[in-house]
Amino acid sequence: MKNTFLLLWLFSFFMIDECFGASDGRIRGRVVDAATQEPIDYADVFLFARGELEPLHRTLPDRKGEFVFGSLAEGVYVIMVKLIGYDVLSVNDIVVGRSDSGKDVGTLFLKPLEIGLAEVEVVAAKRQVIYKLDKKVVDASVSQLGAGGTAVDVLENTPSIRIDAEGEVTFRGSSGFTVYIDGKPSVFSGTQALEQIPAGQIDNIELITTPSARHDTGGDVGIINIVTKKQSDSGLSGIVNLSGSTHLTRSLDFLLAQQNRTSRWYLGGTAYNRLRKSDFDQEKTTVVGDLTTVSHSKGPREGNRYNYTLKAGWNYTRSATTFTVDVEGGHSGNKRNGDLRYEELQSRPGTAGSDDFFISKDDYDNKENIGLGSVGIDHRFDENGHRISAQYYYKYGGGAVEYFQSDLFDRAGNRMQGHRAWESEHRITSRGNLDYVLPFGKNWRLESGYQYFSYLEDSKYEMQFWDPENGLFYWRDDIYNTSYFRHNIHSVYAILNKTLRQLEMQAGLRAEHTHRILRSSVEGASRVFNRMDFFPSVHIGYRMPYDQHLLVSYSRRTTRPELFFMEPYITYRDFYTAEIGNPDIRPEYIHSYEVNYKKEIGSHTVSATLFHRSRKDKIERLRVPYTAGVTLDSMANVGHDYSTGIELNGNVQVNRWWRLTLNGNVYHYKVKNQRQAGGKTESSTNYDILWSNAFDAGKTTRIQFDGNFVGPSVTTQGKTNAFWYFNLSVRQQLFKRKWTASLVFRDLFGSARYVSRIHTADLVSVTRIKPKFPNMMLSLSYSFNSFKDKSGPMRDNHDLFEGVNH
Repeated sequence: MKNTFLLLWLFSFFMIDECFGASDGRIRGRVVDAATQEPIDYADVFLFARGELEPLHRTLPDRKGEFVFGSLAEGVYVIMVKLIGYDVLSVNDIVVGRSDSGKDVGTLFLKPLEIGLAEVEVVAAKRQVIYKLDKKVVDASVSQLGAGGTAVDVLENTPSIRIDAEGEVTFRGSSGFTVYIDGKPSVFSGTQALEQIPAGQIDNIELITTPSARHDTGGDVGIINIVTKKQSDSGLSGIVNLSGSTHLTRSLDFLLAQQNRTSRWYLGGTAYNRLRKSDFDQEKTTVVGDLTTVSHSKGPREGNRYNYTLKAGWNYTRSATTFTVDVEGGHSGNKRNGDLRYEELQSRPGTAGSDDFFISKDDYDNKENIGLGSVGIDHRFDENGHRISAQYYYKYGGGAVEYFQSDLFDRAGNRMQGHRAWESEHRITSRGNLDYVLPFGKNWRLESGYQYFSYLEDSKYEMQFWDPENGLFYWRDDIYNTSYFRHNIHSVYAILNKTLRQLEMQAGLRAEHTHRILRSSVEGASRVFNRMDFFPSVHIGYRMPYDQHLLVSYSRRTTRPELFFMEPYITYRDFYTAEIGNPDIRPEYIHSYEVNYKKEIGSHTVSATLFHRSRKDKIERLRVPYTAGVTLDSMANVGHDYSTGIELNGNVQVNRWWRLTLNGNVYHYKVKNQRQAGGKTESSTNYDILWSNAFDAGKTTRIQFDGNFVGPSVTTQGKTNAFWYFNLSVRQQLFKRKWTASLVFRDLFGSARYVSRIHTADLVSVTRIKPKFPNMMLSLSYSFNSFKDKSGPMRDNHDLFEGVNH
């Protein structure tokens, strides 16, 4: 079936080539950076008829910097290339004759603006999102509220991105995405990977919602690729960012780089503590046998993601070959703690029941020492894109400890109950890949490659409980467990690309063999898993007249269970919340479809994306009563779910000093619960709306005011309520723009509220979380040489709540 699918698409390519291949009037060329010789794919390329002031066509180069204008009448034309930060380039008197099959203007070299031109005031609005054939590119300079933050803060200003109450990123309602850094997969996953990257070091972010066969298949909603800043000028360049907040969040990061004629080295570092503070309130009723327990816990919670790392790298280019070496090491983790008042009423039918009061204190810390390195080589055979590259990546996570502590005290401060738990782990990740690109024929390109991935984790779990009678902690031998986990994936892929005038097509197939071993001291819990899967992808792009673009895409994806999904022993998040994994959990399989339309109207841009995603064997956390007042969370395949909706984005330049952005995402979500008799179906209409206003209050001052509206959503067991909040930021550039100061007010009116409800036959739980107010952050940034601070609005994140997973 998969081979038939690809053959049909190849046949379609040839038929379209025969029908539309003739190109009587065509102008083509390539745009590169004059300093680095790297292709530029974000420049605006305009085509004018000689003597005319309005352009006939406007286009963007592809990944190789190449562009084509087709279906041209006989005449004389002018090409103009514009990109902020570069000199404008023009090519005049391009003659297209009656019998010409095409004109090639060759390589066009864009020159970066010289430092001596710093006094020239260039007023221009950069586009927040650029749409390519297989991805959306988000310009990080349009993220003013991200000052002092991370990639999470930059992403929040993009369509369909939302941050939940724990600070976790979700995209179109899912946290199942893969993170790349400069085109290389991160060994961290999801939000943790995004939190490792300071916003001040990000150039742009690529959202790949229907990835091609070239990419890893993990992540049901696609890939987020973080592209870091790299200076283009020779000599020493650098950037330093420092920030602090009223919640005691503090961060410092720096990046120094030296660009020589044939080599470049860099040295960077990051130190941050990102704190979330919230007021937590939870009412819970559990039924175990004939015992009903009604509890109410209330008090402050605090979370802290921290990271202290140093990194360095070197690359060397000789002729057409580039060698790259990168190393990084440090310490990172995630803490949280709570100090809650806890009331509990237990009763049985026909009894009056008993009432207890406790002070509940809990602490959690998940930390790891990391060391990683990578080497790579890239060789270009010619200037037409014929190339081969190879990379190898290795990471060691030592001293990894996940620590839980939870205690109950009476009003007099005497410990009544308590436990301690340690999960010690050693982790090794390695990855190697070989990629080859071959242009051939008339505008054809073949991409192919092989990738090997391996993850190994060895861990043990041990626990102590409090003995009230003897007044000491004792080891629970029945809870002691060990586990060994190994996950290997071998992948091969092939992609065919074809360009025809204004039409670009791509079809690919990826084959992956997964081998997984889980060994556990829990009797009967060891598993061995082997599976072969095929993942097709299709992308079609068409550039229509009048600056219109249409993109159609499809890809098949998967979400493979992580180790903590499968650990077959009970752990505790706090005294009232236990967890257990499921060694028999199955991977999810996802089909993603998209149709995107974009129209540029002068300085304004509108776009719309229709999308549909169907997922088989959806993995979700389920909660059931465990013992009196204690719930047990476990991961399970709950059934199938479907998301169908539209994503809208509009950018309007209201006047010279006011730019308005409106991002909207509305979709119908349906989940078919196959764990219940009759396959109960839950559905909701979900929405996210961002209303952003950027104001230029002078040449060096910018103000941004945002409104965020997050709609309700259903889960397998309940729902979450809608919430809304506003952010305000002011940015001031100082000392010839070398310094930048930013002041950010998050949740300006204290309106954010998170409410989650779970309702089953034997469990009712309502959790309410309100972030601490106010939350203000001050950031300072200094840059020199080519690490220029880009003008544009800042962006905040929804990182407001702490305590949702309780």
